[in-house]
Amino acid sequence: MTGRKGRHPKKYSQAERLAQMIRVLASRAVTVNELAEECGITRRQVYRDLARIQEEGHPLTHEGGHGEGVWQLPLNYKGLPPITLSPYELMSLHLAKSHLDYLAGTPFADDVTGVINKIKAGLPRRTIAHLERILQVFVPRHRMVRSYGAKKSLLEVLRQALLLQRTVTLSHRKPDAEETVEHRVDPYSLLLHMNGLYLVGYSHRAKDLRTFAVERMSHAELTEERFDIPPDFSPKAITQRAFGIIDEPPRKIRIRFSREVAHLLKEREWHPTQRVTPLADGGVILTMEAGGLQELTKWVLSWGAHAEVLAPAELIKEVKAHLTAAQQHYTPKAS
Repeated sequence: MTGRKGRHPKKYSQAERLAQMIRVLASRAVTVNELAEECGITRRQVYRDLARIQEEGHPLTHEGGHGEGVWQLPLNYKGLPPITLSPYELMSLHLAKSHLDYLAGTPFADDVTGVINKIKAGLPRRTIAHLERILQVFVPRHRMVRSYGAKKSLLEVLRQALLLQRTVTLSHRKPDAEETVEHRVDPYSLLLHMNGLYLVGYSHRAKDLRTFAVERMSHAELTEERFDIPPDFSPKAITQRAFGIIDEPPRKIRIRFSREVAHLLKEREWHPTQRVTPLADGGVILTMEAGGLQELTKWVLSWGAHAEVLAPAELIKEVKAHLTAAQQHYTPKAS
């Protein structure tokens, strides 16, 4: 009777196999063939497991070289630590989820739901009994939102590029253009503004920082090229300069608001540099250093007769031009 020599490959569950693969990847750089031999699985299964490890957020890197290159985790990496939350922390997590309801169908919303489900699985029965109450604490009310469900695969590419600092090629269309333009971009940050998603990064085409609206992207592809974020890049600095998302040199803005809306100006932060000065008649003057003339114009117009621009001259000119054009719609036509 004859038989095979050597050990029979041990069969692992998926969780055991992934844990073993993480241990191997944290000990040295390995190729797909080496992982297949060590884990007793096919190359195709190795690629599926590597993708799963990346999807779970582990800092997996791939370096090209001769042939297929090598894969590795940080040396002695122990994996992501377990997470435990109190009922109040879970409540706050649901608040964050409700605020991001407009991202339904995207990997970000799926990830938040996945985190909540994992946490719920470890909650005591008494807490689970109160879960329905937790779910009813926050009620989101979104208006004029953009739908990103159709961009799920595109956002998965951007998410991976942001996490691994890999260059992407993307097709983007400007608002006033009919055709898309291909850009090679080093993605630095994902900006959330007015229920919209914007990618901030270095455009190799423009040789400068650019902001790309996700809803105007038709395609994104991950490259093997890695990049380093410049030490002087600061997402906070961009939000300090711009009133919205248009990054223009800041100007000194002064706007007088009437008494009827003064409380709204006092109760909210409209820009990080703002200063609100009360007036004797109950009104206020809002002063700030901000760029983005187009967005500032639209914002001032939204206040109607309750806002008067005092400076700069360029903003006064833009607001006046829009009001004059709007007035033509309500001026009786000569018969």
